[in-house]
Amino acid sequence: MEEKRKKRNVAIEKRISELTEDDLRVKVLGEVIEKDPSNNSIIIEYNGENLTILLDDKMFKSVEKGKIIRVIGIVAPPLEGEKVELKGEVIQNFTDLNLGLYEKYLKLKNIENIE
Repeated sequence: MEEKRKKRNVAIEKRISELTEDDLRVKVLGEVIEKDPSNNSIIIEYNGENLTILLDDKMFKSVEKGKIIRVIGIVAPPLEGEKVELKGEVIQNFTDLNLGLYEKYLKLKNIENIE
């Protein structure tokens, strides 16, 4: 008998500033500005906005402070008075990304409403 695989939600590309608790699965880009080994979390920053990302042990060890990364993950609802957080599923190294072209892509994507 064929086993049914559970489908994941599509990860929508968003800026940190655009995240809401209604989002399910997203892709966000930012520079790693802080690592906290006490809870395997990192903080990324992009355009002055910060986001806390919770990682498993292996992913946490692979992340380097100062690198630009894209994280695909599940949005965790915020605690009272806090911002949303992300539970990281995939980390991609985007250190060599041309950020000017990336911003142009995001603007075009929003105009065309592409996902």
